Amino acid sequence: MPGERSIDVHPLRPGEETLWLSVASAPGEIAVRRPSFTDLVGGEEHRDRRCHLIAVDEGRAAGRLTGTFLNPRLYFIQEILSNEPDVFGDVAEAFGSHLARSFGPERVEILSWERDDLAEMNQALLRSGFRVGRRKVFVERDLSGVEAPDAGPFTYISLAQTGEPRFVEIMSRAAEGDPFEDVAARDPMTDFRELVEYAGEMFDPTWWKVARRNGRTVGVVLPQRFPGPRNEGTLFYMGIVPERRNEGLGRALHRAGLAFLAQAGVERYIGSTDDRNVPMLRIFDANDCVRKGIQLFLTAGGGNV
Repeated sequence: MPGERSIDVHPLRPGEETLWLSVASAPGEIAVRRPSFTDLVGGEEHRDRRCHLIAVDEGRAAGRLTGTFLNPRLYFIQEILSNEPDVFGDVAEAFGSHLARSFGPERVEILSWERDDLAEMNQALLRSGFRVGRRKVFVERDLSGVEAPDAGPFTYISLAQTGEPRFVEIMSRAAEGDPFEDVAARDPMTDFRELVEYAGEMFDPTWWKVARRNGRTVGVVLPQRFPGPRNEGTLFYMGIVPERRNEGLGRALHRAGLAFLAQAGVERYIGSTDDRNVPMLRIFDANDCVRKGIQLFLTAGGGNV
């Protein structure tokens, strides 16, 4: 909890634009980044995924937090600002305490980065009751010159052809035994539909593929373009079914996923995996992906791990 300061934190409310803009804001910001007034938990944030918090100290705005739900279980803090540099830690800790209480028993994670410029914020969140649940290596690759997907060893059937139940069944099999995904605690169809929701208007069932070789199912790969003008994309998921593992097929399926992205006009691939997932890190390296940083996934409760 914050030290000696008594800071009230609450979701930004209608009529508090003046408080919001009084916190280290640039001129004209309200026209460029108008804040939203959604509740942190409840239903509105699923239509408008932004959730912004204001910190008030004795009637004056002390700081503000700009954030958004990337999906229903993952919250990204875009920015924390305070009016005075020497109180930033107290303000960030107050925001963290509010988030930890708001998330309650829900398994909601905060996405951050292991970077020098975010170190003070991360430490404040850890003091407020969060812990590092997992760390992910973040990679990128320029997709120019990637071979066409039909150059690989597989044939493909799309989600549009298999239908959701069969596709989810194969995805679930491909996730069996994954030490970095708690698949037993989740419903596969719910997870799948969250991915569809996250893809939003960019979702296309012809993009998500079941890979086959010699008439037998190998695994799944889910190429996905990100919305916006930057022409970037990722693989929402890639996995090999248990009976086809240890055949060197993971590298080829990942390379095929990159090729599908390139074929669709995506220029840059962005991917990540748990920092303990040595086989996937080797696949990234083999397919010329460049490591760019470490993502931190913070969850409420317990001590740092």
